[in-house]
Amino acid sequence: AVGVANPLMNIVMFFIIGIGIGASVIMSEFYGARDYRRLRREFSTATIAAFAFSLFISAAFFALVDPLLRMCNTPAEILHETRDYLRIVACGMVFTCIYNMLSAALRAIGDTRTPLICLIVGSLVNVALDIWTVSVLKMGVAGAAYATVVSQAVSAALCAWLLWRGAEPLRVTRADVCVEKELLNKTVHYSYASALQQAGVYVGRLLVQSMVNPLGVHAIAAFNAVNRVDDYALIPERDVANGIMVMTAQNRGAKKPERMMKGLRVGLLIEAIYGCVVSVAVFALAGPMMRLFVSAEEAEVLALGTRYLRLMGFFYFLPGITNGLQGYMRGIGKVNITMYVTYGQMALRAVCTWLFIDMLKLDAVPLACAAGWMLMVVWEVGLIWHWKKKSRLIVMD
Repeated sequence: AVGVANPLMNIVMFFIIGIGIGASVIMSEFYGARDYRRLRREFSTATIAAFAFSLFISAAFFALVDPLLRMCNTPAEILHETRDYLRIVACGMVFTCIYNMLSAALRAIGDTRTPLICLIVGSLVNVALDIWTVSVLKMGVAGAAYATVVSQAVSAALCAWLLWRGAEPLRVTRADVCVEKELLNKTVHYSYASALQQAGVYVGRLLVQSMVNPLGVHAIAAFNAVNRVDDYALIPERDVANGIMVMTAQNRGAKKPERMMKGLRVGLLIEAIYGCVVSVAVFALAGPMMRLFVSAEEAEVLALGTRYLRLMGFFYFLPGITNGLQGYMRGIGKVNITMYVTYGQMALRAVCTWLFIDMLKLDAVPLACAAGWMLMVVWEVGLIWHWKKKSRLIVMD
């Protein structure tokens, strides 16, 4: 039930995260230009707007849970628990919004340590509460949902406290508290594409999940376990891309184009090395990784998941390259292009899964992922080559 709920939940959460990404680009530029007054006003504008948006989208999501689950062909035996989980998490999305806006602002000024500390503390709280609510109080899926909400609230509160104590450029005064129309328009322009892009990744996963669900509970369990491995494998690649984005935007504000290109080259090198390492690790350790999430008695689930991971192990370097290139594109303000490329990739992935799932069963999913990632590489490299040829690689606005 939790596995089926995750793609739906993440679609909504990544709308919120997308707002943080868009605002982070703008704040990074102001920080690079040492325009701290506009930095604080953008921080205020973006946070107030994101808070209001999170209240609206949480209420809408709560109301639409049932039709969404039916649309996803959710099996009847897990429908009730999935609904409970999603509605509880929907009530706590405002905390996710606050944490993500605060952490995006801190990363924009180069502080990656504070968000990491808050995330670690929140994760430890989540684990402790999961054990207590699920194993001790026997609250089942609802207990896991409550643990998630409380841990997000803890992360948000700790991040706010640490920001106020240590991040002087972001210390908003009463005069800075506002929703400035010009900055709001710019934030919406940067954020809507980032939000749609982030949500689009999980819309694609949701489409794939709806095609996997009719294969039965064993396939669902294997797919959900593998998605957790995927998430762990791909998060560092996305974070390197965010580093490239922030560095690019900061140096764009500081008028230092040579450092923008150097950051891109170094970031892509890190992405390529990490991608190769994680590809080898996942291929070699597919069985033990599956046993982290599936008991030894579930032999069919283990076999399906292990085969899936070994297929995916050939391709993890591809999203590293695409993430790095997209980080640079976001840093120069070309957020619309990253959205188009991502949606093209997700569409191809969904189509390939639909075409081949009857023939290949669960094996169709990793092969469809590879097809989508290869499309992204070709598309993005082609754009970068075209911009460089036209001498527009750095000076675009």
